[in-house]
Amino acid sequence: MEIGGAEVMVDCGGVPLSREVVAPIVAEYLPGLAAVVETAWHSYGQVREQSRQQMAQASAASRGMLLSDFMLEPAHGIFEGMPGVRVDDRYGRPWVNLAGDTVQIRFRKLTTALGLCPSESQRAVRLGFHLGDPYLPGMPEATVLTAGYVLDAAESQIEMMALVCHIGFTTVHYSIPLSPRAGQAVTQLPLAPLSEPIMRSARAAAERRLSRRGESS
Repeated sequence: MEIGGAEVMVDCGGVPLSREVVAPIVAEYLPGLAAVVETAWHSYGQVREQSRQQMAQASAASRGMLLSDFMLEPAHGIFEGMPGVRVDDRYGRPWVNLAGDTVQIRFRKLTTALGLCPSESQRAVRLGFHLGDPYLPGMPEATVLTAGYVLDAAESQIEMMALVCHIGFTTVHYSIPLSPRAGQAVTQLPLAPLSEPIMRSARAAAERRLSRRGESS
């Protein structure tokens, strides 16, 4: 594929792709990913101001789903038509696919440690360990990145945005800042990416767990 006029070979032999491989692939799209989150947050804020009483009664999950709904339109509006990008909707949620679908980006809320909320669903586990989307069997394994946002304690504003590669849900392989606000100290966790043997072991363990679950069902 071509990035900035230079031909870049994407070797998908190792999934997930390393930060060194991913960084040039995603570089020109980082502002757009940040804009999707910020546009959705603005829309969410308008609804919250107009319906304070109702929003106060909504659960955190419901508020998160509403914010996710607001990401669909800006994701298409920002990325559709851009070279090297394919945007698709998976169960009402936008995914930004790069480098011939070898890098697939979703939008999610993150913890203060840049982790995800754990889930035991088959799809969540497979995506968390880069084992392919079971609802899209024709699509090969890919590097799944999360364009995520961290809220403050009151959940009244976005404190940080980052593009994160997870191994599972709470283990951060590496992160790339999206659009840090002025004066914001960007948290990078961990200090060094996970080693290849650790990643292979974690992915193999996830596959075995999913296989045992399928045999017992």
